[in-house]
Amino acid sequence: MTKKSSLALWRKIHIYSFGYLKWPSIFVSVIFVLISITGILYNHTHDFEFLKKGRVTTSILPDSYQQRLDQTRQAQGLADLFPEEAASVPVMWLVKDLHTGDFFGPWGRIFYDLVGASLIILAVTGCYLFLKLHPSARTKRKGDS
Repeated sequence: MTKKSSLALWRKIHIYSFGYLKWPSIFVSVIFVLISITGILYNHTHDFEFLKKGRVTTSILPDSYQQRLDQTRQAQGLADLFPEEAASVPVMWLVKDLHTGDFFGPWGRIFYDLVGASLIILAVTGCYLFLKLHPSARTKRKGDS
């Protein structure tokens, strides 16, 4: 396969990918942004006051959060203490669950694994294509000294 025909092939793949797979690509990009932002917040837990002391009401979260909160309070013997905290969870629970995919239920982690694998594939193939299509990035040109 000549260099020109391989470029034409990759151009067709590029047009197909972004033409027909535009909406799935945008969806996955939003997930990448979500994972990135929650990863930064998770990494800087001690730098932001709202992450240390903030709470999120369970009324806007899935039911599993209230069940988890009730189980945690029962296990710690706090079921009757601090009634104002009986209907809210720490912000870090939400950040961690969004970052790991647990927020989206049992299939969330599997979906995040697929997104992570696709990111690895995109990175490796992107590096390969850059080095394959731009050999001047690897070596000097013959006329350069």
